[in-house]
Amino acid sequence: MEYKICLNNLHFYSFIGVAEEERKIGNEFKVSLTVFTPYSEEIEKDEIEATVSYADLFEIIKEEMAVKRKLLEKTASEISRRIRQKFPQIKNGEIAIEKVHPPIPGMLGSASVSLLF
Repeated sequence: MEYKICLNNLHFYSFIGVAEEERKIGNEFKVSLTVFTPYSEEIEKDEIEATVSYADLFEIIKEEMAVKRKLLEKTASEISRRIRQKFPQIKNGEIAIEKVHPPIPGMLGSASVSLLF
């Protein structure tokens, strides 16, 4: 057995983009995360230490989304690296970062990057 822990549609205003202007004025982003962790008998004690805290997962995402970068891929990579480092019991996961309004003339829609880890 295993648990699937999800954080869905987290909203951030961040400064991530290839164009220098994007790193100055920013953009709206949505982030979703799913991680898988094994079931443990410790869960029956009903204590947070027996599982992965989604509050801690959120803090990692929030901190990394605050870093100015060019690539969504680099941001996703850093988030997954920090999550695996803090929670080695995580077997695998997926992080998706969506740029809600990409600065592409005529494009009506969003752009996203997903990383399976």
